[in-house]
Amino acid sequence: MTSSNWFFVLALVAVAVLMAESVRQLRRRWVLVKVEGVSMEPALRDGQEVLAKRTRRIATGDIVVVAAPDPQLGWADITKAKAPWWVKRVTAVAGEPMPGASGTVPPGHYFLGADNPAGEDSRRHGPCPANLIVGSVIRSF
Repeated sequence: MTSSNWFFVLALVAVAVLMAESVRQLRRRWVLVKVEGVSMEPALRDGQEVLAKRTRRIATGDIVVVAAPDPQLGWADITKAKAPWWVKRVTAVAGEPMPGASGTVPPGHYFLGADNPAGEDSRRHGPCPANLIVGSVIRSF
């Protein structure tokens, strides 16, 4: 093999490594999720996809992607890696009154709501721990 062939092979390998790292970095910052069910209608419909940015800056009114609670245990013992994802609206942050319930949202938690009253949300499962929120929705498709 000539030196120009080696250079071409090394350049190809370098490009492949850089592309793989770019994809890895994008996946760490962004997540694409398909909306399932009617809980977020009319804002989001079943089958739509949403792009969420991984962030800890969450405010009342934001739509977020969150690890879904266990149907029996609620938010207890949930890890983001194993749970399916929900798309819900933040209806109250820590210190704000919980809609439809007595008391305020505890520190490190969010009260999540479905836009459609028929959907499941914090009214059934209680305030969601902040560490279970994957990110904030910035765009729907």
